Amino acid sequence: MIVKPIQVRDYAYKTVAYLFGPGRSNEHTNPHLVAAWNTHAPDPGRQPDQHTVGKLAARLDIPLKALRPEHRPEVKYLHIPLRAAPEDRHLTDTEWATAARRVLTAAGLLTEGDDQGCRWIAVRHADDHIHLLVTMIRPGTAAAPDLPGRYIKAMRREVDRIEADFGLRQLKPGDGTAAKLAGHREHFKARRQAQPAESIRLRTTVREALAASSTVTELVTHLAEHGVIADVRHKPSGDIRGITFAHQPADGDEPVWFSGSRLAPDLSLPKLLTRLKAAEHFTTGYQPGDPWRHAARALDQFPRVLAHADDQQAADHIHAVGTLLDAAAQTAPTTGRAELRQAAIAFERATRTRKEADHQAGHALRDLAYQLTRTTTSGGAAAWLLCAAIAAVVAIALAQARHHQQQAQAAQQTLTHLRAAYQHTAAEPLARLAAQTPDSHITSRWEKYIRTVLPRAADRITADPTWPALATTLQRTQTTTHKPPALASAEEDKRELTDADNPAALLLWRLHDQQAELQHRRTQAATRRASHHPSLNTTPQIPGATSQPRQATRLETRPKR
Repeated sequence: MIVKPIQVRDYAYKTVAYLFGPGRSNEHTNPHLVAAWNTHAPDPGRQPDQHTVGKLAARLDIPLKALRPEHRPEVKYLHIPLRAAPEDRHLTDTEWATAARRVLTAAGLLTEGDDQGCRWIAVRHADDHIHLLVTMIRPGTAAAPDLPGRYIKAMRREVDRIEADFGLRQLKPGDGTAAKLAGHREHFKARRQAQPAESIRLRTTVREALAASSTVTELVTHLAEHGVIADVRHKPSGDIRGITFAHQPADGDEPVWFSGSRLAPDLSLPKLLTRLKAAEHFTTGYQPGDPWRHAARALDQFPRVLAHADDQQAADHIHAVGTLLDAAAQTAPTTGRAELRQAAIAFERATRTRKEADHQAGHALRDLAYQLTRTTTSGGAAAWLLCAAIAAVVAIALAQARHHQQQAQAAQQTLTHLRAAYQHTAAEPLARLAAQTPDSHITSRWEKYIRTVLPRAADRITADPTWPALATTLQRTQTTTHKPPALASAEEDKRELTDADNPAALLLWRLHDQQAELQHRRTQAATRRASHHPSLNTTPQIPGATSQPRQATRLETRPKR
């Protein structure tokens, strides 16, 4: 159940008219009171001919208008929507009335038996939610209830108890790091357009642009390429004073601007500039080779890194994994790109905790993310990265399960999309490997080898659909290196494989990566030898030219006596 208090600075009429009206999209059905400050409050929904909206609003306004204008509070009403989860059962009017009284009592706005309490109403115009409207003044006094954060927290704690008592879905407790929800107008505009709210789409685009940027100029350029304008304002000294973002408006429309902090807490101006400052040297730290494979290896080691990090380092490592997913979603193979992008969007919630990320612990991952945005890849390297990412996110979900429940839930949602992205991306390279599976007696020999080296994980590995492709890779590895593959070098490795989400896939892509790295080193070695011995280079023959006899070349290179 979601509770989101909204401060109202106007008198009651407009809000009451909206609550009993048809709604902005005719979504209000059968609006009526389920509870009020007394049993005599007029109900425009039940008796529209006898009791109008104006009469109900006027009675709510009485305590306010009884005061002198200078004594009336700036916040005149508190508007509190209470919404059940989509999968919850529909509560009765009596249950909603009970929930309304309990929330107001917890906030100190209602005291049972107190006739001088705040006036309030609870209106239901849909099956899954009600709206509370509370006058912020006590009749006969000039005392307005204050609303510091502790009252709002008290409401949310009471909502948790209501969920348990009514058998509803119990939401994970938050820690104040979630992004702000879309505003009322933005929400209904998104519904009319049948797409996510504008702030949500902007947040995704800005995060992806940050993964691909090391300067403010790069950030602005990348955003412009994706239909987003950034307004960078400077102080007289030249320092940046603020950055706001908006989608490119249609002809004749005005842009709707959002600050970074409005989009997400970790996109505020100070955090955005700190992150760009840490990214200044990304281009100079480029690692040779395929950055997708470098990133996959880093993610493969991530569970160990996370286990040995303190809280602040862990927060930054996790944030860097989010940056890597944002980057990979931009240049991954098209077969799995849509699901990978959804995984990055879901994981965004898991990256924010109250622990401040210093952008140093995860610097290497962010550097690799920057490189990914500039490099396309094949299905094999992308599948290896996704397989390692699944293992990394599993470790993150386990690490956050105790103290960061919303983040852990976001990590679990991420896994659903990552697994789908992996299945799409790995299908073609796995099918190609499976088609080359060695004959049965060789496969049986490798099955015995797996049972000897990894006895606890052997059943899961050999029963996995990936096993034929893994058997092919094992045979290739031995043919190339002339020795059995090293699957686990220590007990810690064996334990990790036993607990892994998909040990067969993890083994396959590790071995596949070792083969690619071995081939890369051999190519480099051949290039170095050729550069030190020019005679080994193959020089193209020019048509019509006469080549020197080999004997003459040897004589020319003999030392003089």
